[in-house]
Amino acid sequence: MKVYVCGSLNYDLVTFTDRIPDAGETYRANKFETHAGGKGLNQTIAVSKLLSADQGVKVSMIGHVGDDSFAGELIEILNRNGVDTRLVTALKGVNTGVATIIVEQRTGQNRILISEGANGHTKFDENHLEVMFPPESQGEGPFYVIFQNEIPGTISAMRWLKQNRPESVIVYNPSPFKDVERGDWSLVDLLVVNEIEALQVLESGFGAAVMAEYKSKINVDFVAGYKEVAINLQSKLISGKSSSFVVITLGEKGCVFASEESQKAQFVEALRVENVIDTTGAGDTFLGGVVSQLCTNHSLRDSVAFATKASSLSIQRSGAAESIPVHSEI
Repeated sequence: MKVYVCGSLNYDLVTFTDRIPDAGETYRANKFETHAGGKGLNQTIAVSKLLSADQGVKVSMIGHVGDDSFAGELIEILNRNGVDTRLVTALKGVNTGVATIIVEQRTGQNRILISEGANGHTKFDENHLEVMFPPESQGEGPFYVIFQNEIPGTISAMRWLKQNRPESVIVYNPSPFKDVERGDWSLVDLLVVNEIEALQVLESGFGAAVMAEYKSKINVDFVAGYKEVAINLQSKLISGKSSSFVVITLGEKGCVFASEESQKAQFVEALRVENVIDTTGAGDTFLGGVVSQLCTNHSLRDSVAFATKASSLSIQRSGAAESIPVHSEI
């Protein structure tokens, strides 16, 4: 089994504070840290760390870094976590992507500013895709390809994969959200979104009126409303494959998921965490947990339960990639 993650690599600059300063205000922060980050890098490391060592899954990162000191540190942390980095390209005269993160320590909530740098050059044309996914890979069985929205060209790459490598299983985490043509949602086999993104996908696929209708249902019964959203997205919008899934994370409440086989959406309650330190990498840890288990033939429910435990551990630690637990901890 192979898992590829096409995405961003960022160097995170993290400031911890009691509160966010007002406009024009200077406020004393509590501490400052640096971490490896970027949704692509985080999800790659999450998949790799949350696999058990004997499962024989090859995890590869596809992306770009610059020619600064940050680049070497990011490559090193990927290699240290068992990730194949041969498809990560270093660009001359370009800075590595940087994320400036402010964490409110009392709540664990974060605010993030992205300077894309080399990530903006991670574009996919047919020649690049042929190199990354060579013809000889066909016939070896399914392989997973994970995308997010911190790099350009994700939809064109998905189109190419569906047409030329139909055995690929496309995992899409549309964050930060960008509108997608209705027909392109059918390229997705596994859609993983949070509660806000789920409504944005609804509006993109079905229009504002449908989104408003479901929002009203959510206001009446939060979990039941999102169960209906998951069923709608899975059955009417994304890939028609029998193995297509939709997972919606609901923060401290848990998550809901829907599949072709389940006939109805299911809910997995979050684990109670007393000491929330930093939620920065929770979503990426969750996605990595789901994919790490699905690609080793676990059921969707077991994969989601595993991912829930993984993300509950990650929010009790600082950083993004560094906060991700390993398989044995789960």
